Amino acid sequence: MANEKYLEEKLRNRVKNLGGVALKFYSPFYTGMPDRIVLMPGGKAWFVELKSDGKKPSPRQAHVLGELQSLGFKIFVVDNDEKLNNCINEIANGTN
Repeated sequence: MANEKYLEEKLRNRVKNLGGVALKFYSPFYTGMPDRIVLMPGGKAWFVELKSDGKKPSPRQAHVLGELQSLGFKIFVVDNDEKLNNCINEIANGTN
């Protein structure tokens, strides 16, 4: 069973190995923002919401994720190793 802390550490390390950064994202005046923003060379950016295995975003988080998607950002909701691998593969391929 994957927990959020485990997935977050794996995300940070794997993104770093690809030459990017997975920054903790916090917006004190706008709630529901994803946990991490992944920034890669070439100006590529992705938002990643990390959850413990089987957990889903709250209604507020789902609303904010939808807003970010409508602005054209790629969003990942990761709650297990398989979804993390899919996320990293997309980031590594530079698709967003």
